[in-house]
Amino acid sequence: MADPSTQQPTVFDYATGTQWRLAFNRIPKTTWFCTTANLPGVTLGEAQYPTPMSDMFITGDKLTFETLNITFIVDEELQNYRELWDWITGIGFPVSHSEWETTLTKGDGAVRSFGTSKSTYEESNLYSDATLIVYNSKNIPKVDIKFKNMFPTSLSSLEYSQELTDVEYLKASATFRYLYYEFESST
Repeated sequence: MADPSTQQPTVFDYATGTQWRLAFNRIPKTTWFCTTANLPGVTLGEAQYPTPMSDMFITGDKLTFETLNITFIVDEELQNYRELWDWITGIGFPVSHSEWETTLTKGDGAVRSFGTSKSTYEESNLYSDATLIVYNSKNIPKVDIKFKNMFPTSLSSLEYSQELTDVEYLKASATFRYLYYEFESST
């Protein structure tokens, strides 16, 4: 039996939702204005094993990660919105194939491994890595959550209105998919 005295926590401070920063390798202007981000959940699949009595469940072998969702304040020249817009439309090339070629020449400079995928180095430029940095109560970075091979799947609209009586800054949201994320200690 385990000794309860060795199972006591060594850190008694609680995590706070306001001490963090999300750093994108590919879209640095969005990093500065990011106001909300989530740490996506993860689900492990399961298999049902039939028996004459109650069915049993056994562990699966495939993880499903939820999406990474962010909200950011849009700068007055729309630079951060446009860097995301350029990325997502470059992947989808709505006008011409040259948009695709331009997107393939950009990227964050990281060399990626896709396991058995036969993607080229240029195709890896469609992806980027990002790091969610979590700070402790003294604003010291404690945990880096690294998102690997991320790409945008949606970018919200911007709502302009002459009906507003107070200044409200435009905000946009974006959704990302990624291969996986991992935790690393910052200290």
